[in-house]
Amino acid sequence: SHHFSPRLRAHSSTTREMMYHAHATRVMSCARASTSARTGSAATTKATRTALARQRFASRAPRASNGDSDAASARVANDDEQDILKRYEDVARASPAAFGGACATFLLLNRALSGVAPVADASSAQSRADVICLAMSACLVLTGLTWVALKTKPPTKVTLVGAELTTPYFAADASTDLRRELAWAWDAANAATNCDGMAIIAADGTRIMQAGIAASSLNNPRSLAEPVPLGPICARARAESSGNYLANLKLFPGRVEFEPFFPINAQAVCVSPIGTSAVLVTCSRVQRGFTPNDQRWFAVLAQKLDNALDAARVD
Repeated sequence: SHHFSPRLRAHSSTTREMMYHAHATRVMSCARASTSARTGSAATTKATRTALARQRFASRAPRASNGDSDAASARVANDDEQDILKRYEDVARASPAAFGGACATFLLLNRALSGVAPVADASSAQSRADVICLAMSACLVLTGLTWVALKTKPPTKVTLVGAELTTPYFAADASTDLRRELAWAWDAANAATNCDGMAIIAADGTRIMQAGIAASSLNNPRSLAEPVPLGPICARARAESSGNYLANLKLFPGRVEFEPFFPINAQAVCVSPIGTSAVLVTCSRVQRGFTPNDQRWFAVLAQKLDNALDAARVD
């Protein structure tokens, strides 16, 4: 036993060393694996975030860069739909009557060919259903006939009889900045709406600006320099700080107060107060030529002009 004990002890020590090295190797490999896994997970997460960021940027960039084209495309599509409805307006109006008549015809043919007694029987479910369907068909026919008989009259559009000002008239004491602001207001209103004439009159009757088609008596600069007294409609709008819209001007007796600066056959007039110091008056050759959006836009334009007039007074 004493002869083999050193060998056994050496063998056991060698075995323990081998087991220790194997365990250390496994621990190091596990550590490397976990480190690589964390590194790979972090890299994957970073790559995913980068890809999502690029995707968001790519999805936003076209909308930001092509916003105008998208809006233009939407307007074109809307115009195309309106053109189709206008082109086939009579067909669309008569379609309920045609559908109701066809349904009534098929209903009567079905009752005649199905062998049911021609006299309606209240105890029969088919008879009750036929009566209800016939009433609905009659409603469709009456609706179609009403739509055909009642058609919306297109707004009247005339040629304004007056003096066309090739360049806007400005008051003699208007500064360069104020003239630039007033010219911009006229160009914007003329291009964006059915505005054919614009006048800005101060509370004391001074004509600050006149542009577009004016009254026939304003064909020379001297007449443009003469003061214009404000009528009751403009005075009330200035005093109450609320606009007024005359969609069909010929129906209002107060239209005579606009004759000193607008054509006599102007179809619509919109009055917007410029603070308490002046009024912005626009006219159109089309009845109901200004939409609610146009009226709100004129109110915003009047506020901008109020700031410009205040700045001109300070200067």
